[in-house]
Amino acid sequence: MMPPSTIKLDKRGFTLIEVIVTIIAAAIVGVIFINFMGTAMSKSVRSVEMVQGEADAEALLEQVVADYVYELNRDPSTALNTIKGFIDGPPPKYGTKVTCAFITFDTNGNHTPYTGADENLKRTLKVTVAAAGNDLVTLLTRSRTSNSPPAAF
Repeated sequence: MMPPSTIKLDKRGFTLIEVIVTIIAAAIVGVIFINFMGTAMSKSVRSVEMVQGEADAEALLEQVVADYVYELNRDPSTALNTIKGFIDGPPPKYGTKVTCAFITFDTNGNHTPYTGADENLKRTLKVTVAAAGNDLVTLLTRSRTSNSPPAAF
């Protein structure tokens, strides 16, 4: 047998305590990371839904404007009422997300719904498309006459 002073100890490995502490620390950091990433991932879905909703709303609004330009080139005097009929239906041509109303402006630039019966004063149609993020609004006006050049989209 060798005397105790000649036994060589190998100091290149980890102790069991060091390995357990490392695994526990990695597990804690992993839980924090997964919790943070899970929250961030679930919130990012909402942004994608908003962008998709706004893109769908823009497509509907472009269709309304294209139909308005077409009707404007056919008969400028009835174009606004035709588009209002498309929107109000039945059935509504663009679905239930699109609404409209004739409006007028006061001297301060504020708009109010037009409730009169005079067809000559129905000059501005406010079209609103509901979107997941923000509603899109455009104003269609009767600004052409029958002898004006064709409008382009």
